[in-house]
Amino acid sequence: MKPSTTKRGRPQATRSALCVTALLAAMSTAFAADDGNWTEYTGDKAGSRYLPSKSVTTESVKSMKVAWRWAMPDNAIAADNAELRTWVNESTPLAIDGILYSTSPMSTVSAIDGETGKTLWTYDPEAYKDGTPPNLGFINRGLTYWADGDDKRIIVGTGDGYLIALNATTGKPIESWGEQGRVDLTKGMRRRVDRSLIAVTSPPIVCGDTVVPSIAVLDSFAIGRQPMKYHPPGDVQAFDVRTGKRVWIFEQPPQKGQPGNETWEDESWKTTGSGNMWARPGCDEELGLVYLPFSTPTNDFYGGHRKGDGLFGESLVAVDAKSGKLAWYYQMVRHGLWDYDLPTAPNLMDLTVNGKKIKAVAQVTKQGFVFTFDRATGKPVWPIEDRAVPQSTVPGERSAATQPHPTVPAPFVQQGVTEDDLIDLTPQLKEEARKILARYNYGPLYTPPTLDKAGTLQVPGVLGGASWAGAAHNPNTNVLYVPSFTIPFGIKIKKENASVYDYTGTWAGVGGPQGLPLFKPPFSTVTAIGMNTGKHLWRIPAGKGPVDHPAIKDLNLGRVGVPRESFIALTDEVLFLAPEGTHGVIGLSSRGNALITQANADEKEPYLYAHDARSGELISELRLPGAAFGALMTYRAGDKQYVVVPIGGAGLPAELVAVQVN
Repeated sequence: MKPSTTKRGRPQATRSALCVTALLAAMSTAFAADDGNWTEYTGDKAGSRYLPSKSVTTESVKSMKVAWRWAMPDNAIAADNAELRTWVNESTPLAIDGILYSTSPMSTVSAIDGETGKTLWTYDPEAYKDGTPPNLGFINRGLTYWADGDDKRIIVGTGDGYLIALNATTGKPIESWGEQGRVDLTKGMRRRVDRSLIAVTSPPIVCGDTVVPSIAVLDSFAIGRQPMKYHPPGDVQAFDVRTGKRVWIFEQPPQKGQPGNETWEDESWKTTGSGNMWARPGCDEELGLVYLPFSTPTNDFYGGHRKGDGLFGESLVAVDAKSGKLAWYYQMVRHGLWDYDLPTAPNLMDLTVNGKKIKAVAQVTKQGFVFTFDRATGKPVWPIEDRAVPQSTVPGERSAATQPHPTVPAPFVQQGVTEDDLIDLTPQLKEEARKILARYNYGPLYTPPTLDKAGTLQVPGVLGGASWAGAAHNPNTNVLYVPSFTIPFGIKIKKENASVYDYTGTWAGVGGPQGLPLFKPPFSTVTAIGMNTGKHLWRIPAGKGPVDHPAIKDLNLGRVGVPRESFIALTDEVLFLAPEGTHGVIGLSSRGNALITQANADEKEPYLYAHDARSGELISELRLPGAAFGALMTYRAGDKQYVVVPIGGAGLPAELVAVQVN
């Protein structure tokens, strides 16, 4: 598809609106009883990543095959411009009545026939004209669908900080919404925000009549930039889904007189930024609550300028969807120093614990915990213990004396570092791993960043643990499936002589001997947890992993897991899993606020795996045209069910690949 040559925001019709309307009507009738729709980025507002299906079985997936491939419109735009290839394709579509709605890394929205993969319409907001978005470059993980009778809308957040409402049938902006179909998110901040410092990467959520967008801001590790005194604040805004008018704002950090303000000493709430919600929230429309997963305040690894616990950093916060009024909160990391953002939407589950029915919310974290609460009251379902943690030795720092540790479920990933954790598949690998470990300070979970050596070895690292890929759950069995991985990070504190901070931190992933991971396999896993009891049911490696590496190929290890994250989607019998592809950093954007990356064209594990959801047993695998870089989804169109995998980007063609699974 050629890039847009029309005026900013004009839709490009590839089929008549009347044809789309007829197809929508026909599909709607066909699926009145069992529609097979994937209406939310995470499947539903509860974050389940689950679609009930009797036709997808452990037998049917043995013959799964690629049904169609769809090339994203960004490919032509980015072909000759490295600035527009700053990140990989993490875009996951929705499916409503047989039509897919997809965004792209550069925020272009398209409607696609779910049976054939043919484009129905495309809308290009031309968000790339405002330059490269912060941190990770061009990322847009998905969009939101809303309908009231015949009024059907697609809502998308853009890389240049807008919310846009489109007619789902025609792809044209809803002119009565906001200002000619768009809302400028920079205008609602309590202080002026440069547009180059914010972006929308996760899809907004509609809770009742309110649309709540996530927002990513330039992180305080400041890739290629000097830290700023005023990073954008972490304020969450909400808008009327029908008009685009702002209805409330939840200020983060809390301002004078607001709950939590007292946790920011020396009036640090006036200047501290970030602490934002870049992950997608959850929603319980019956309770009228929206659940906000917040990130780390500035700067990520040094908090000497923001003494105190720092609410609502790294907290799950429940607010009234209509008013934004605080209902309850829980801070999962006090005075964060590890970039342990809450990375994903929580899972809303109706549990039965010791015979008692509980409307629960479960939040998986980068550090490998599952925090579980009554989602109406915020009361923990199982006890959470405050435990003493190591203290910082960095001048001016005052780390929290204790951190909360859930007692149930058990952690789902390695936490902290000991020499016994090192890879020991051969004596030589173990010895080489010891030498790498000796470069760092290390210890239990929450060992703080340090000035000496190469810094502190952090496990889980900045990326998790659990990551933005999130967890899945079956609402009928109450089994939670958590993909996770263990990439250690080295966190090094350095003295600043001409900065707004006395110290800042840098980070880097830490590899192991001969290019293998530093710690024992499995290098990534999926853990199944029975959430009625909190007990782990099974754990499997996520993918094959580097078993053919020359240092270990003669050991006949079987599957050890890829040393990266994996994406999952769930049906009644089958758990689908696709390991993330590999890519590397090749430079910085001209603004210095985003990485330019290159995906690996010779991908080692471009597979979609089908596992028995009851046991974790591998049932089938399919080699894909490229490795996954975004979350999976599944839907039905006609009598067929498909799993869609986002592949490519970062120098490779960005595509959606639809796999027939029944």
